[in-house]
Amino acid sequence: MKQLYQTIRNGAALGLLSLALLGCSDFLQITPRDIVTEDNFWNEKADIDQMVAGCYASMQSDNFIRRCIVWGELRSENIYPGSKVQDQEDLYQALRENLLTTNEYCKWNAFYDVINKCNTVIRYAPEVSQKDPSYRSSDVQATIAEMTALRSLCYFYLIRAFDEVPFTRDAVTQEDQVQYLPASSFDYVLGEIIKDLESVKGNALEHHASIGQTLDGVGRAYNSNCNRITRPAINAMLAEMYLWQRNFDRAIDCAEEVIQAKRDDYERDFSRQTTLSLSAPQLLTAPHGLIVPMYQCTQSNPAVVADAIFGTGNSFESIFELSFNRTSSQTSYVGSSALSALYGNNLPEKEGGNNGAGFLAVNSAIVSDVFNGTYDYFANNYDTRYYTSFQPVDENYGEGNIRKGVAHSFNLQQQVKNNIQFNSSSQNAFSIQTDLNRNWIFYRLTDVMLLEAEALLMKATDDESEENTALLEKAFDLIYLVNARSVTDRTRYMSPTSAEATTRGLLIQRLRKERNAELMFEGKRFFDLVRYARFDGKTDVVRNTVTSKLSSGGSDLFPSMPYLFWPYAKEECQVNPYLVQKSIYGEGRSTYDINE
Repeated sequence: MKQLYQTIRNGAALGLLSLALLGCSDFLQITPRDIVTEDNFWNEKADIDQMVAGCYASMQSDNFIRRCIVWGELRSENIYPGSKVQDQEDLYQALRENLLTTNEYCKWNAFYDVINKCNTVIRYAPEVSQKDPSYRSSDVQATIAEMTALRSLCYFYLIRAFDEVPFTRDAVTQEDQVQYLPASSFDYVLGEIIKDLESVKGNALEHHASIGQTLDGVGRAYNSNCNRITRPAINAMLAEMYLWQRNFDRAIDCAEEVIQAKRDDYERDFSRQTTLSLSAPQLLTAPHGLIVPMYQCTQSNPAVVADAIFGTGNSFESIFELSFNRTSSQTSYVGSSALSALYGNNLPEKEGGNNGAGFLAVNSAIVSDVFNGTYDYFANNYDTRYYTSFQPVDENYGEGNIRKGVAHSFNLQQQVKNNIQFNSSSQNAFSIQTDLNRNWIFYRLTDVMLLEAEALLMKATDDESEENTALLEKAFDLIYLVNARSVTDRTRYMSPTSAEATTRGLLIQRLRKERNAELMFEGKRFFDLVRYARFDGKTDVVRNTVTSKLSSGGSDLFPSMPYLFWPYAKEECQVNPYLVQKSIYGEGRSTYDINE
């Protein structure tokens, strides 16, 4: 367990070296100190600011972001082996559902490092306020809220990946200090982080200070609000956590707070503009009256959503995302090397490139979905998400490279060919070794809208009461807006009078399809499948979904709930006497072949 925690000296040094890398505000432009000790460090507000920035910087690490992708996406049906993945033994074995205790991705150090940094700031912040009058009580409370949220987010990732994990709110601050902790249950940790977030939510900032950058020539600097924790970010976390806890009413309440915050932002920054660019958010209205400010694809501007959210980044719809800004002119800044390696870059092979491909690629069934008119994954052939999530690499659309999180601009031109409506291309951000400036999004508006829709449908029943009808209509409106804003042909929008719109079971199926299409490759899919399995109390939904990419498996794939989670790293169990390896991993796992 010693692997879990870093000393405050090492943690501070790592954090301070990266302070200028996030680019959110002046808060991050503080010169690092050469030597950090307890005696000379925890004395003024600047010290706290540096350590807070260090927490975010640690989350930007390659190890952290790789695990967000691998834990949340790799084991889903979305991901197939990419270029030269056989040379990446741990990735390749995970793709084959051969999870060994020696697999690199069983290591959780990057997450516990952030947790310990957050615990340390929470511990020392009140003491610093006693020494520095400029660090007011309200500032301390906002700092604690911010650090509590980052810590809670890390624990949320850990329980979804490992089920039971060690849980502590104590900081390790001495070099020789070690904590040996047993694993706490999924439900216990989930309950504790929800309790923590509720206790600090009211103290979190609604917005951070603007630094003058605007979106589409109007409005506030959204990057300073989505690159750090805010109250809407905490509500987004709570909406998802309550959904996992099956507290559907609270999930709905928290999601509604997020949506209302976006309405307030729109009212303040866009509603008074006499003319708005087509690339600005619009007020979109659903059939039963729901109104949400969102981007809208059109026939004349079909790539606007992808360009704003994944190209430019830090968009109006963003709630919390880590900003990477390493370019050829800013080579000392942090680069998103994890996305470059896993999803692709245009570097020459001798420089680590794969001609646009990454170690992970797209399920061939997804690539051919619209080309063949099956529509198992996307709404229809006017659904722009099909054309911007990946780039097909052959004329039969059977192979593709992931573009979401890789490209910095998308180009869709109307060009009807067979069933394809758009000729798609994208400008790869990773075109040279230093251009590693793609953001990683944790929460955005449509994610939260679909979480609320799921909570509404889980709360609903199959009766025809007025209350139940209202739940179905609200869920339909949320799904409708997410779908319609990405479909350029209005005649292809979801119908509010269809059986799908009025039947709970069919609407649940549509929700799950829509959530996968909307959030594909964003580190959400496998976690969603685990949540569906927890709701069902059995693994059928995961087995039936993931089996398609494996040429063997069937009934012996995910035979029970423990198989949904990763084993503990062998070295962790060797060091920590209280951490007991899961019994199913005692002798390793079965290996399945991949349909390629």
